Amino acid sequence: MIILTGEQMFTIIGSMAIEIDEPIKVGAVFSRGEVRPVWFSWKGRQVKIKETAFTWKSREGHAVILHFSVTDGQGLYEVCYNMESLGWKIRNAEG
Repeated sequence: MIILTGEQMFTIIGSMAIEIDEPIKVGAVFSRGEVRPVWFSWKGRQVKIKETAFTWKSREGHAVILHFSVTDGQGLYEVCYNMESLGWKIRNAEG
C-alpha cells in the first residue's frame, strides 16, 4: 500500500513499519572518529534518542552511508548519515 501526501511518499511494510526517505535535522556527537545521533526533528517534533540498537555502513555510489537503528522508547527508527553530502535522512519508522 502506498500513501501519497503532498510531495512525500510512504510505503507501509508489514503492519507497523513505514519506509521513508526524507531529509531530517539531527543533533549528533562527533567524537574520536565516531558519530552518535542524540535527537532528530521529524514531522514537526523533536525525537530524543534513548538508545542505538544497531549501526552499519552501506554505499550509495562513492558515498559511505552510516545507518543507525534508534529508539526513543516508543518507536524504532532508522536514521542515516551520508558522509559525502553530510546530510541526514530518516529511512524507516515503526511504532
